[in-house]
Amino acid sequence: MRPSLFFGALEPLHETPEVCDVCKENPPILCYEFASYGPRGEAQEKKGFCCAHCTTILVRILERDESQRWAEEEAALKDDESDVSDFRQHRLAAFRNNENSRA
Repeated sequence: MRPSLFFGALEPLHETPEVCDVCKENPPILCYEFASYGPRGEAQEKKGFCCAHCTTILVRILERDESQRWAEEEAALKDDESDVSDFRQHRLAAFRNNENSRA
């Protein structure tokens, strides 16, 4: 499984969720499918409906998780005494606003 996030339009005549599954406050405007890994590496998948604001929250969660995964991969390569300078430079540029990128 590859961590992923997909958004789709609601079908208002068939799908009538009351509130966003993420914030539990706003009316949803999109449906989503989110696949990631849990804290012990187990696959996690969630489907639901979200508001416009929470789409950005879901994207940030995916970014944070991916940044952490890249940092762990870099550490493993470094432990194998591989040259990680290009990988590190790319990771830091890609995730410059994420605190996991500073590891």
